[in-house]
Amino acid sequence: MASTPPDAPAPGAPASNRRALRGSVRGFLVLLTISLLIPALVATALLLERANRQNRDQLEEQLMATARALSGAVDRQVAEGVAVAETLATDQALLNGDWGGFYTRAKRTTANRPGWIVVASLDGQQMVNTLVPWGAPLPTTPPTQDMVQQRETGRTLVSDLRMGAMAKRYVITVGAPVQIKGKAYVVTYVVESASFASVFRQQRAPERWVATILDNQRKVIARSVRNERWTGATASPDMARNLARSSEGVNKSVSLENVKTLVAYTRSPRTGWTLVVAIPRAEAARAGVSLALGTATVFPFLLLLGIGLALFFANRVNREVAGLVEDAATIGEGRPLSAGRGDGLAEIAAVREALVAASRELEAREARQAVMINELNHRVKNNLATVQSLARQTFAKLDAEQVRIFTERLVAFSAAHDLLTRTGWTEADLIDVVATCVRAHGDRIDAAGPSVALSPHVAVSLSMVLHELATNSAKYGGLSAPDGRVALRWSLDEEARQLRLTWIESGGPAVSEPSTFGFGARLIENLTQRELKGRSRFDFRPEGLCFEAWLPLASVQRWRNDF
Repeated sequence: MASTPPDAPAPGAPASNRRALRGSVRGFLVLLTISLLIPALVATALLLERANRQNRDQLEEQLMATARALSGAVDRQVAEGVAVAETLATDQALLNGDWGGFYTRAKRTTANRPGWIVVASLDGQQMVNTLVPWGAPLPTTPPTQDMVQQRETGRTLVSDLRMGAMAKRYVITVGAPVQIKGKAYVVTYVVESASFASVFRQQRAPERWVATILDNQRKVIARSVRNERWTGATASPDMARNLARSSEGVNKSVSLENVKTLVAYTRSPRTGWTLVVAIPRAEAARAGVSLALGTATVFPFLLLLGIGLALFFANRVNREVAGLVEDAATIGEGRPLSAGRGDGLAEIAAVREALVAASRELEAREARQAVMINELNHRVKNNLATVQSLARQTFAKLDAEQVRIFTERLVAFSAAHDLLTRTGWTEADLIDVVATCVRAHGDRIDAAGPSVALSPHVAVSLSMVLHELATNSAKYGGLSAPDGRVALRWSLDEEARQLRLTWIESGGPAVSEPSTFGFGARLIENLTQRELKGRSRFDFRPEGLCFEAWLPLASVQRWRNDF
């Protein structure tokens, strides 16, 4: 009977656990493929991160360049208004106090421009306003801070966003101070703030980019998207904090629509206005995400391709290894292994040649072993016959019954040897062992149970136990009465590799528990506990003896492979 190596899994361990203790060619090749692809994935991720950073840097540079270009375009438009105001401030009709003549000249100058001309004294009284017909009543408006600065500095100034007194719309003014007949006036070129939205169209900023012009008070002068909705609104707190830190830069912010954005902003040194270009952060990240998604789509394909190739080659190796397993099983079954199948992997072919040589050697050894076993069995029988003869001569004057019992025990021992000889002393089936032991009692012993392979040691010891039970029953138990019977049952717990055997007598004389055990009972206990390493129990029921034994069995499978 084959023994279990010390480092092998327990005989009763599930096959899945035993397989978990060893690898496979397929698994190793797949792991090798994955181990090669994982560094490639890490390197690809690093490259993607670098490419994403470069894309982000390029986007920030593009945003900043767009903001500067738009700011320059706004400054040029403002410069045009400054030129108009300063040019009209030198008009001779204006200097002469000819308001009607100046109105005609100013009207002609602004005919192809988006704005209009207003001339007002420092107390706010308008003298000329080309927005209305000549002669129409003109209002008096409180002097603005811009007018006070213009008078004090004597320079042309550009205002922040303000509400037009007569236009009732948001406007921007460019005022140039002038002296008319010794009295101070301001010639103002007024344009609607919406006119600056044309700058965005001219520069052709990307559609999803949002450009905004903020004045010195962080008010929206014009916006490329939903201009009417947000003109006059105050910049978001995030944008205000960015402007407080620097006059130019690229940073994160939140738009007026409460959208998380990436913004580039620059402040004009001429007007103090800030040009802001914003793009949703999700849009900014989309390019990197697209690249990452593209790679993420390709990498699983490469991974599956690599694993598929690994499995393809592994299956070829597995087929050859499976052939080796079949060859090993053939040797284990005692059949000769034929030569052949020299193609395939060189290592597998070398192993198979070794197996063929081992098969031939085993075949020769088994032939020699069969001769030795037959000779040994013949000599054992002769020795048993000699022991039997000596016992009869030695104990001839003693009780003949004791001599008979001793002889029967020798016969039972010899029968077990005969059974094992037929199987080459490898193993014996429990069914055959039981049939040999109960043969003398015919059908009065009802034996039933599964086929169980027993090692030679277990087969001999168990046959002695069954012989003693049958002998005691024939003398004192159920088999001593004409109608007495015995039910012999056994079952095997495959997982625990434990044999349970029960011997139940019925129909015999009434049974009572003896004060002391006889030799037979002591022999049974000694065999089950010491020889078979199990445990037993006698239950002396009035209707008949009940004997139970639990015997651990080691695995007798010579070959097993889950490959």
